[in-house]
Amino acid sequence: MSLSLLTIVRGRQTHLANQFRGLCQSTMSPTEWIIVGMDQDVDVSEFRQTKFPIVTARVDGDGKRLPLAEARNQAAELSRGDTLIFLDVDCIPSAHMIERFAEVTQTHARLWMGSPRYLPEGVTKGNWDLVELDRIAVQHPLQPCLQENEQLVSSRYELFWSLCFAIRKDDFERLGKFDEQYRGYGGEDTDFAFSARRIGLPFAFVDAVAFHQYHAVYKPPMNHLVDVVSNARRFRQKWGVWPMESWLSAFANEGLVRFDPINDQLELLRKPTSDQIEQSLTQTPAGF
Repeated sequence: MSLSLLTIVRGRQTHLANQFRGLCQSTMSPTEWIIVGMDQDVDVSEFRQTKFPIVTARVDGDGKRLPLAEARNQAAELSRGDTLIFLDVDCIPSAHMIERFAEVTQTHARLWMGSPRYLPEGVTKGNWDLVELDRIAVQHPLQPCLQENEQLVSSRYELFWSLCFAIRKDDFERLGKFDEQYRGYGGEDTDFAFSARRIGLPFAFVDAVAFHQYHAVYKPPMNHLVDVVSNARRFRQKWGVWPMESWLSAFANEGLVRFDPINDQLELLRKPTSDQIEQSLTQTPAGF
């Protein structure tokens, strides 16, 4: 079995360096680490003495919208592994994450979502090790709390998040990769999971733990409102249901959109002001 670890990045060089530190403490190394920069070149000059080759590439969007789908597809296209492990730049792999993904993907052809656990601010500054991160990190309330060596098959494809998952490469290509009609932030990962459901690829959670590094988030994501609205329309047209309803309702409450899911209406009324964007910034852990 060959395993390609795939990471996409814009900025967050310190987070990328921490991901590398985690990889160096892993019980199992990937066959290769592919890093795709979004609107930027990837700097790996500080990552020396690796047990695995590092491949870098670049995908350019319009400089504003994150080309998430394109970047993930590019990383997969460059890969030589028969198993793909996607890990967001914010995530540090636990010591056994790669090993655990290797075990389950070799046994079952499924869309395997790992177990992201969230770190408070400041703990990845200075000297740290994976034992310390494991002690501090907390479980996300929307995700199942798995015990050691546990896996859980689920029909809840809408709970799939692309920040930490594994899939066989032939299954990735069979379900059609990430849909590049989604522009920028929002909806592309749920669409990916629904594509897996459409072809009959089972979805499952596994205790492949990754530690999500702290960063402040916009809640709701006012800074991505235009993308969220556009991608929600794409998703509704394709799948017949509305995604991201809590965000769309929050935008409607602020008078930014007209959202009526019963009558199948979503209209962008205006963009948020700079004050509204600033007020939506929260210091709670990302993802909560």
